[in-house]
Amino acid sequence: MEEFDYLNSNLSAVFNEQLKVRSLESFEQEVAERARLLFNLKFSLDDAIARIKQNIAWEFDDAWAYQVPAIYSRIDAIVKDRYSRMEGRKD
Repeated sequence: MEEFDYLNSNLSAVFNEQLKVRSLESFEQEVAERARLLFNLKFSLDDAIARIKQNIAWEFDDAWAYQVPAIYSRIDAIVKDRYSRMEGRKD
C-alpha cells in the first residue's frame, strides 16, 4: 500500500470523461460571463479576448507544462459570440 493512496483515483474512464465535459462547459460559461462583464466595461473586442486569455493563462500556469487547457482554443469564438449578442443592448 502506498503512503498516499488517496492520490490514485479509482474512477472509471466513463466518469472521467463526464467530468471533462462538465469542466469544459463550466469554463465556456465562465468565459462568456467574463466577456459580458468586459463588454459592459466598454472593453474592445480585441482587448477583451486578450484579457480573458491572460486570465486563463494565469489560472492554468502550472498545468501548461503538461497540456494547454481545451478552453483556450475556444476563447475567441466565445467572446465574439457574446459581443455580437450584446451589441445594441444595455444589460
